[in-house]
Amino acid sequence: MSKLLIIYPHGLGDCVQLTPVLRNYFFNTGQKAAVATLERFKSAQFFVNNPYVEHILYTKDAWNDYSNPEEGFKLVKEYCENWGKENGYTKIVMPMHNNWNHHKILLNFKYCDVVPTSVFTEVFTSDEDKRVAKEVTHDLYGTEPFGFVQTKSGRPLQTMPTGYGRKWLEVRKGILNVIEVDVEFGMFDYNFNVQIEMMRLARAIVLPDSAFAPAASAMGKPIDHMYIHPNWGRKGYNRIKPLHDAVQNINYELDEEIMEML
Repeated sequence: MSKLLIIYPHGLGDCVQLTPVLRNYFFNTGQKAAVATLERFKSAQFFVNNPYVEHILYTKDAWNDYSNPEEGFKLVKEYCENWGKENGYTKIVMPMHNNWNHHKILLNFKYCDVVPTSVFTEVFTSDEDKRVAKEVTHDLYGTEPFGFVQTKSGRPLQTMPTGYGRKWLEVRKGILNVIEVDVEFGMFDYNFNVQIEMMRLARAIVLPDSAFAPAASAMGKPIDHMYIHPNWGRKGYNRIKPLHDAVQNINYELDEEIMEML
């Protein structure tokens, strides 16, 4: 039976969208897959605890490490294919998400030629990740409830105004204690698994369209306020929304009352 290497030069949130394929491939074939993901995600450790991944290959970023992204994708693919062939991988695929008429999860299944018997997403964190998250949140607020906020998104249009998430939690939820990414802790202070475990412990969360949103839904964590820029709109959201039952309170416009308070 062929061994599968998935070349996946996409964002961290998109990595969450790959987890159904990895699980289905394992249960359909009894084999784990290898995943090639971006070098800049090495510190995130997202795939490290995934029981359906046998090897993680880190690659350059086709979008940002090359002057010509088209050439970048070609070179990244060639590098990964050479590595795959040298290591016995006979099925090598690179899912692309250019088709806006199809959901990213379903595109992943199609490219990988895996039968989608289940489509829910998953995240896998370690006991150490959970311990660190509890320690950090306890050091900040003890046993008091807190909210979790991310303001910046990898897509500049999706970034919310400074202070928006904190004010929304204060006014709409009565929550004054807040843990905000890049405020109470730096993006690179902890791996992504620790950060989403902090988010799991929060009473309420406010997010833009970012990696935290699909992670929250994979954890079964409701998103109290999720901002998607109107230029991205419903068509953009429909290609990333959870395909399993999940609570994402989507807002295509920022809360005007909160904006007036900033």
